[in-house]
Amino acid sequence: MNIVFLIGNGFDLNLGLKTSYSDFYPYYTKIRSKSSVVNKLKENISSELKNWSDLELSLGNYTANINSITEFDEVFEDIGNNLAEYLDQEEKKFDFGRIDREKFIESLKSPEEYLSKADENNIKIFRKQWSNSQWNIRIITFNYTRTIEKIIGKIPGSQPIGTHNGANIILHGIDHIHGYTDERMVMGVNDITQLKNKDFHKNQDVIEAIVKNNCNQAIKHTIDDFCRQQILSANLICIFGSSIGVTDNMWWELIGQRLAKDCILILFYQGEEIPLRINYKKGREERKIRTDFQNKSKMSEELKKSTANKIYIGINLKIFNILKSSILKKD
Repeated sequence: MNIVFLIGNGFDLNLGLKTSYSDFYPYYTKIRSKSSVVNKLKENISSELKNWSDLELSLGNYTANINSITEFDEVFEDIGNNLAEYLDQEEKKFDFGRIDREKFIESLKSPEEYLSKADENNIKIFRKQWSNSQWNIRIITFNYTRTIEKIIGKIPGSQPIGTHNGANIILHGIDHIHGYTDERMVMGVNDITQLKNKDFHKNQDVIEAIVKNNCNQAIKHTIDDFCRQQILSANLICIFGSSIGVTDNMWWELIGQRLAKDCILILFYQGEEIPLRINYKKGREERKIRTDFQNKSKMSEELKKSTANKIYIGINLKIFNILKSSILKKD
């Protein structure tokens, strides 16, 4: 059985790192630049944006105010360099001794245990197809930080993290699809339709910088191709800490393709708290999130119907709440 986790910025936020857009915004806008075009960007980006995908989409829209590749480079490199510096500072502040590593490993092995009992039972029945074979786990992260590596430690290729029915559970590695703060940092939009400046639609220099797939292809690291293959061979896909933003639609579309076959999806989503007294609204919210994902994955109406019972939604669950309880009590 092949299990793939897709991890977004919500993972770092869950640890307590201040890595949200709303954390970065005041830091960035206070830095004055000698470039008038950069300062104009800072005047135009909004403090009201919620997710990083909102900022990326805003950058695509802001290209309407950029008149040359020189101006584009000034803006794009300035925000990228300052973001990298900010994230490095936040990561260095964090005490990784606070992490319960074993709890993290257990979450990787059995993510369904955080869902409702009915959903957990359904997924366990699905997993019985591979009850006597090796389970392979791979992590694909959209984050630039190295927090997961610091939790797990160095993985020399593959690492046994447990067994089931006498068969091994193997963690095979962590892939940074968008790079790191200091290497092949990818930031931008999903495709050229998200660039408001139509003159840039045919400008390869711009496209290879801000359109994520083209940027990965230009860098020629092949990690994006490898991640595609991992998703297309997955039997269980778990998404955690992602807003399912439109600037990463290519990945949601790929997952949608895979769900047509022998694969299920668990989407862990951070949303508004639903009081226990009106817990009947939980199903309503789950349908809303499921439909949103299906729309972004560009499923046909027929495929939406056939995959509806293969997409499990977990709202505000405690998976990856891995700070040691003794330390939590002190705080």
